[in-house]
Amino acid sequence: MRAPDRPMGNICRPMPKGGLRSTSFKPGVSGNPSGRPKRPQTIETRKITTDVKAAARELTPEAMDTLKEAMADPKAPWAAKIAAAIAVLDRGWGKPTQAVDANVSVLDRMTDDKKRALLAALKALKGD
Repeated sequence: MRAPDRPMGNICRPMPKGGLRSTSFKPGVSGNPSGRPKRPQTIETRKITTDVKAAARELTPEAMDTLKEAMADPKAPWAAKIAAAIAVLDRGWGKPTQAVDANVSVLDRMTDDKKRALLAALKALKGD
């Protein structure tokens, strides 16, 4: 028990409007309705990225012409022709999807004997 001459902290002191503190938020009311302020660096980075994308999109016709010329140039090495053809196909049709072999199920990694044992245990629990 506390001595009567020691002051109580804010946490334990009752407030006139109810609750333990006068700064307690009311139910359903946010203490920060506008959210965390944006950092200036993040805003500037987004502006630069948007500007670069817009500039690249403006140059798309010239880039496509360059790729077309590289593909048709008889003096260009085959590596350059193939790279240009791939760039054109990726631009027009998108990059091909890549299949990923992922075993996410525990059952896929179990041996047949372990599966049988698990099935038997489940049947025993069920009462069959």
